[in-house]
Amino acid sequence: MIPYKYVKLRSGLPGGYDAHENADDLVAESPGYRVVRGWLMSPGGILDKHFIVENILTGERFDVTPLDLRMPFFEHPGTKDEFEGLWHQISMPPYSPPVRLVVQDDMDRGAGAAASQAVLQAGGPDNDA
Repeated sequence: MIPYKYVKLRSGLPGGYDAHENADDLVAESPGYRVVRGWLMSPGGILDKHFIVENILTGERFDVTPLDLRMPFFEHPGTKDEFEGLWHQISMPPYSPPVRLVVQDDMDRGAGAAASQAVLQAGGPDNDA
């Protein structure tokens, strides 16, 4: 979750829901900051393009866009051009975690266990003794 930070710009207060404009305005007026492109993940698996700001020296990240609800944010791993070419909103398919496959070891299988145990006690199959 990226915290919201109230800022007042020479051009006024960032407002509305235009995160791109808000972040660009702050960076234009404040050297030492950069725009971070990424995605807000809303309930139901919807990804919305979003822009936050990062202090280049400290790494502190914050959002200058007032939102009704704070949501998890993750940075887009690709290039700026790639990000700009994507839809503004992406719907993720429902995800079901895979079923854990349990494999039973030969040592746990009745008759096979006795044979395996005999090999272990004899020191292995190539034991000349």
